[in-house]
Amino acid sequence: MFILSQCIIAAGFLLMLINFVRCAVHVFFSKNVLLKNDKKKIVLTIVVLALMLASCVLYGYTYSIYYLSNWVGLLILTGILLCTILLSWFFSQITGIRERCREILEALVGIIEIGDPNLEGHSLYVHNLTMLMYENLPLTKKTAINPSNLHYASLLLDIGKLGIPRRIMDKTGKLTEEEWEIVRRHPEIGVKILAPMHSFDPISTWIKYHHERVDGTGYYHLQGEQIPLASRMIAVADTYSAITMERSYKPSMKHDDALAELKLAAGTQLDEEMVTLFCHIPYTDIQKALNDVKTKMERYSEEGFRE
Repeated sequence: MFILSQCIIAAGFLLMLINFVRCAVHVFFSKNVLLKNDKKKIVLTIVVLALMLASCVLYGYTYSIYYLSNWVGLLILTGILLCTILLSWFFSQITGIRERCREILEALVGIIEIGDPNLEGHSLYVHNLTMLMYENLPLTKKTAINPSNLHYASLLLDIGKLGIPRRIMDKTGKLTEEEWEIVRRHPEIGVKILAPMHSFDPISTWIKYHHERVDGTGYYHLQGEQIPLASRMIAVADTYSAITMERSYKPSMKHDDALAELKLAAGTQLDEEMVTLFCHIPYTDIQKALNDVKTKMERYSEEGFRE
């Protein structure tokens, strides 16, 4: 009986640990790209928490029966349950705050870009495409990137364009070389804008180098893997969005033609591995990402936020 009780206690502890890890992974590394699966997330979280509580009850009950008086066992059980509930509440608050912050940022970025013929929805589209790429990364590379940071970096990649003169950003014709030189400074300007907010420090280099060329001929002469992986991912998504979305100075390009352009740029401008990864993403997923952007931008347009 003693051995059996020990096994039950050990199993209870192991179950509690496994469920704790599952809950933590679910909260901090959620892979919900377009935030369409909230119901599933909630159900999964409830199930995980229920298993945690059940394991605590099993442990407390077993311990109280075989080792201590009932009232001491009850105190132990109560303490474990309270700690578990408090921990679960803390996790839920963190994930709730993160999602709300991201939703607010998405809305602000969308409102900033609405009505701009050269930006409208571009950052939101780059964000969705980048997160699609993250979903398809090999596990070894995926673990090297914090998905929350990637969300913010891909949303804020063009925040520096707020520092570009409106006469250039609103120009309907082709930009001069001098004007392009000013536009190309937007990653550096974006880093300066975010500098006072130290919580964005981890993503500042991702934003700064998202236009760097993998052949080393870019502004900072970084080459290949010297460029952060997140920057290389954003660069591919940024390029695809730029050549497939409507612009005042050029027509849009169809999906197959855009993939051909990405392949031509692979190994020189863009990371070859990331281009290959992007080209294997099903077109239906890319279309869903675009439809998500269109829905949001149509809402901002109908509300007349920038009129």
